[in-house]
Amino acid sequence: MNIVQKRFLEKATSEEILDFASCLDQASRAGKTVEVVYSALETINSIPSISPLLAMQIACGDWDV
Repeated sequence: MNIVQKRFLEKATSEEILDFASCLDQASRAGKTVEVVYSALETINSIPSISPLLAMQIACGDWDV
């Protein structure tokens, strides 16, 4: 197991990961997974200090999911 996998598994049941998964589920149900993830990545690229969860939440809002 590599370090990325290990760090994720250590946080897998955290509130942050569960909320992130919820955002992904919402995007998937709306048929906008690619759009939401891409927008979240663009946000992270433009604001490196933002958390992945906040970027996903903003993207979900931008795409009305």
